[in-house]
Amino acid sequence: MPASPLVSIIIPAYNQAQYLRLSIESALAQTYPYREIIVVDDGSTDETAAIAKNYGDKIRYIYQENRGLAGARNTGIRTAKGELIGLLDSDDIWLPEYLQSIVSLANEHPQAVVFYSAAQCMDTAGRKLPQIVGRAGKMQDNLLGTLLKSNFLIPSTITIRRQTLVDLNCFDPNLRSCEDWDLWLRILSKTGQSEAADKKFIGTEDVLVYYRVHEQSLSANVAGMHAAKQAVIEKRFGDDDGAYDRWTPEKRAAYSGLYRYFLITSIQRGGNWQAGVENLYKSLQIDPARAGDMDLFYELALGVQPVGYRGSAEKIDIDANAQQVIDLIQKVFQRDESAQIRSLKSQVYGTAYYAIGLAAYNTGKLKPSRRYLLLAGKYRPSLWFSSKLPGNLIKSMLGSSVLTRLRRLKNSISDEHQ
Repeated sequence: MPASPLVSIIIPAYNQAQYLRLSIESALAQTYPYREIIVVDDGSTDETAAIAKNYGDKIRYIYQENRGLAGARNTGIRTAKGELIGLLDSDDIWLPEYLQSIVSLANEHPQAVVFYSAAQCMDTAGRKLPQIVGRAGKMQDNLLGTLLKSNFLIPSTITIRRQTLVDLNCFDPNLRSCEDWDLWLRILSKTGQSEAADKKFIGTEDVLVYYRVHEQSLSANVAGMHAAKQAVIEKRFGDDDGAYDRWTPEKRAAYSGLYRYFLITSIQRGGNWQAGVENLYKSLQIDPARAGDMDLFYELALGVQPVGYRGSAEKIDIDANAQQVIDLIQKVFQRDESAQIRSLKSQVYGTAYYAIGLAAYNTGKLKPSRRYLLLAGKYRPSLWFSSKLPGNLIKSMLGSSVLTRLRRLKNSISDEHQ
């Protein structure tokens, strides 16, 4: 690939004229000059065509009858001339340096085929929300395992080598949702589960995209997203036949991750804690390692926070959420469970209390944090010796202001002795 490859920016558009102009403008404002912009109008009935045509030869405009998001993206990809394909949804925005950063990643990592950045959520009016999504970080390690749990990659943060898309026949047009997740899994599956597979995806933790969240998003429809996720898993691994002891480790991870996703989203987006009982039970039954899944219980500890606010101190009642989480766990173990499930009880409670304690600390609730961290150590004594629990407990006792003063004192002493 040349050092300055042509990048084809694919913008699928369907009845989102109110956002399309901002999306196109963000593509035109890129500091990286070697690009083409392709807007695929997927049968819109609003002002999409007029807005797109107003840009003249600055973009390429294609109209087609409605084929869904996968079909629209595929049309753009198959007419693209670039060696790299940038995916930009019609309601999202790229920061000006997005492409330059992504092309630099592609040049630095010739073995990689997918490149991505972090994104900041924004609302329908374009106001920035606290939540940052899609950071690479630890998610880059064991990427296949991470993606089987949840799809943390936002399409508008993604740029892919065109040859990879051609080799895999692009997005699956039979999937009306989660077609992006299906593609990521197919890319990793083609490579295998070795360390080399993780190196096929390279991300930067820089926030280079604004990701719009609103009620019309496909992801806002909980039941629809559950069905779409399940369709992707069934396509690749077959049905859940209940014969878990005969499943491959990958299928167990996939279905445990699916029920984990059902659990989190039923609560986060619908406040349906009762649905969580069956889903947590199934996830533990398929993969007992879920009992130590700190990320899962941290998500539950955040409770019903709207998308865009996950993890922030706003809109959170940690004690109320803690009670809901513990009630959920109690109901799981009140069932006529197997010996395998029963053996996980202390670990589940310990992990849950640890996660609640961390959520309390991270949102400034220090007194509750201490209480929950002590309960974590009670249920899982091993945490005192094999985790960061003691340090977290000390931090919750001292408070952030004291820790800040101690760090400043340490730095000043170090400066005096240089």
